Amino acid sequence: MKKSFSLFVALLGVSFLTAATASAGQPEKGPVKVYILAGQSNMDGQADIATIDFLGEDPDPARAALLKVFKPNGKPMTRSDVWVTSDDVSDELQPGFGGRKDYSKLGHNIGPEYGFGYYMGEASKQQILLIKYAPGGQSLYQNFRPPSAGMPNPVPMKSLPDKTKVPMVAEDFGGQYRGMIEYVHSVLKDLKKRFPAYDEKAGYEISGFVWFQGFNDLVGGQQCIGEYAKNLTCLIKDVRKEFNKPDMKVVVGVIGVNGVQNEIGKMKDLRDAMRSMNTVPEFKGNVKAIESASLLDPRVVALKTAGWLNKDRDLKANPMTDAEKAMLSRATSNMGFHYYGEGRFFILLGKAMAEAMQELTGPTPAAK
Repeated sequence: MKKSFSLFVALLGVSFLTAATASAGQPEKGPVKVYILAGQSNMDGQADIATIDFLGEDPDPARAALLKVFKPNGKPMTRSDVWVTSDDVSDELQPGFGGRKDYSKLGHNIGPEYGFGYYMGEASKQQILLIKYAPGGQSLYQNFRPPSAGMPNPVPMKSLPDKTKVPMVAEDFGGQYRGMIEYVHSVLKDLKKRFPAYDEKAGYEISGFVWFQGFNDLVGGQQCIGEYAKNLTCLIKDVRKEFNKPDMKVVVGVIGVNGVQNEIGKMKDLRDAMRSMNTVPEFKGNVKAIESASLLDPRVVALKTAGWLNKDRDLKANPMTDAEKAMLSRATSNMGFHYYGEGRFFILLGKAMAEAMQELTGPTPAAK
């Protein structure tokens, strides 16, 4: 009897392992559904994969349970039915597509793609492809400026090598916009090379665009912020025109640096500019701006903003305890403008982006 019970337990363990690694199933024949994920360093993602364990410490049981989704059997989740391409790397969904020193190979960080890819894969019977383009330190005002936005008014000045000041010209704007368009086209042209399993007969369809950016416009000054809503509207329209998808669904992540209490000054102005996409008449039902500030762990934010936004805690009078320091070491891996490198945040953000995208696209066939 003891031997039979041991065999049962062993078989049960194998079945759970198989379910965890093959839950994605095989995608059905049909065009690959392509989603473009664009922005700057926070779309790239700066959270060390080790920090996702902090999900399991969430006071919300539903969120804490997500750790089993993203680390089944103690190992990071992967999905063969979701492909990702970022710079020189094209592979199945897994950790490592976030920010890294060497973009010719995977690293150890994650961004929104990890949660977004998982939940989009769950909702679709077809193969998913995420194309990431997210260079750090770039503004919408200058670097990602779309063609239809035209030149800023007034035109800013630039310094020549001899330190002479002259007005900036058209070529000084939109470099990353052009880079993004060129990169997406190059990936789509070489899909069979990047992903040998790609069915050229079935082809692909560009299904959505996800935008998460803003810090460089925040620090760039009031003109950057003042133009943000117009420039983002133009960006959405120009991307749709470029790929001949006038009804392409778009999700915008509203900048949430330092949490919900940071609803002041320039930060509030920039957040409101992003939120305004929800009130553009022609974007009704096809564009959605979602909040990100509330997805940061409030315990982390309270400590990181103590004496500033969190006026209830003076770290000089009431220093961090050893337990609080230990919590931060488990939860964070980067600076505040990178959402503290909090893996929990990036998974929740990706999940929220996927839910918003699914809301825009409407009911889909039964999930895998």
